[in-house]
Amino acid sequence: MSPLAASLAASAPSGPSPAAASSTHEPSTMTQPTSNAFLSLLKRDTTALLLTDHQVGLYTGVRDITVGDLKHNVVALAKAARILGVPVILTATMTDGMWGPVIPELLAAVPGVQPIVRSKINAWEDPRVAAAVAKTGRRQLLVAGVSLEICATYPALSAKAEGYDARVVLDASGTFNEAKRTAGLARLAGAGIPVMDYASAAVEMLGDNADPKANEIYGALDMPFATLVWQVTEGARMK
Repeated sequence: MSPLAASLAASAPSGPSPAAASSTHEPSTMTQPTSNAFLSLLKRDTTALLLTDHQVGLYTGVRDITVGDLKHNVVALAKAARILGVPVILTATMTDGMWGPVIPELLAAVPGVQPIVRSKINAWEDPRVAAAVAKTGRRQLLVAGVSLEICATYPALSAKAEGYDARVVLDASGTFNEAKRTAGLARLAGAGIPVMDYASAAVEMLGDNADPKANEIYGALDMPFATLVWQVTEGARMK
């Protein structure tokens, strides 16, 4: 044995080894399951929907999705939320200035919901927005906004920091170039915030195709391929 090894052996404690000692105690917390937002499914009675800055002026700059698709998706998501009893919170900024009003299609989809007009860039920093979400009593939060990397990402980050299970709806959000889209998605991924599509979010909250609201939900989602399949099926039945 080398002098160094002999010295280490002599100085080693004479009691049980750390491994043996730990075996007499409860398992380490490192072995316990941890909370993972990616494993938690949305439920209609625990989810709220926050839609930020879906405004006419901002839509003119969107380039990562067509304006037609973006309008379709956010309106469909809002309609599905209403059918399922999921609270919808609208907020907008500079509505009297360059960004203009909330798109009329979205306002029509959620009658009675008044946009919270604010100056804060991060919607969550306006106390009225955070309070409106808190008032729902829901801890799962779907967020969609224009632009993705700011208007959707910032409140999702802030909500998650306050303990909410926040998700961002990618195809009900939009941004102005590929770099912004990439940066936003990377930041969300780094924060552990899941990204969803509008139809999956709604279907996840539906939960069961035997639900009496299922047909109404699929109608609101208006997924082109599903509509086509339904038309083919109906055509076959009529023959």
